Amino acid sequence: KKMSGTNFDYDCSSLNPEGRIYQVEYAEKAVESSSTTVGVVCSDGIILGTEKIVINKMMISGTDKRVYSITKQVGSVVNGLTPDGRALMFRAREEAKQYHDNFGIKIPGSILAERVAGVCQMNTLYYGRRPYGASIIFATHDHLKGATLWMVEPSGSCYQYYGCAAGRGRQMARNEIEKGNFRELTVQQALPKVAKLLLQSQ
Repeated sequence: KKMSGTNFDYDCSSLNPEGRIYQVEYAEKAVESSSTTVGVVCSDGIILGTEKIVINKMMISGTDKRVYSITKQVGSVVNGLTPDGRALMFRAREEAKQYHDNFGIKIPGSILAERVAGVCQMNTLYYGRRPYGASIIFATHDHLKGATLWMVEPSGSCYQYYGCAAGRGRQMARNEIEKGNFRELTVQQALPKVAKLLLQSQ
């Protein structure tokens, strides 16, 4: 089926007769065709990883950054459209700072993920806006749940995982994560497996 539909893909406030929002699906396609990103929970921490794609041989290494620190307790990896991912990262930093300023404690991972998901979802509601063409995975540690892994998608969906993947190699990566029993491994033991997984997904 063609994804494009007359009068239903001009803005994200219109549902087609099948109940689909094409603008959200286009944003999801941007994520699906991007570099593979993964997150896995281990027995003593969390690993985030992504493919390192060389867009141009003349580009200086490190300028196409996809792994970011949000706070000392929160790390993130983005994929999809790089500027959109960067915008989500900056919004996450704002939310974390505001929460700390208001309540005097570090933001729990669940609240941070849900707040960023709310921002993504708001962009699917109004004419003149478009969904973010990026997803973001958070690795967090807080006093409520300890180490947790969250992924926020362009639609505003937000889920907690033991292991997750996004991008063009996501299916193969998910299969390997399911078979890997990473929760029984330490970060040191799991790191070579995650690196191999990312190489295989290219």
